[in-house]
Amino acid sequence: MSAVGQDLSAEREAKAKAQALDERNEVDELLWLMSDPRGRRFMWRRLSENGVYQQTYVPGSFDQSAFNEGRRAMALKLMSQIMQHCPARFTEMQKEASKHERRSSSTGSK
Repeated sequence: MSAVGQDLSAEREAKAKAQALDERNEVDELLWLMSDPRGRRFMWRRLSENGVYQQTYVPGSFDQSAFNEGRRAMALKLMSQIMQHCPARFTEMQKEASKHERRSSSTGSK
């Protein structure tokens, strides 16, 4: 292999290692966030606010429909990461959110 080929190979390997480290850090950050009730409340709000369980289509408004679908796609990506790396925390988050919503509806506040 030529020196140029070796340099390219070494550069690709370095990029791959850096990408793998970035991905591992992202997973670690997600696990950290989901390990705490405050983090799960934060994540639940992000998923809810971005319409993960809502229809995105707005009749007569392609722009608003596309905008809503973009937001929902981000929420689905987050949910997919949660389900891949810490599915038990997702279930825990749902239960906590349900409990909070019942408590809020009985007191009339959010």
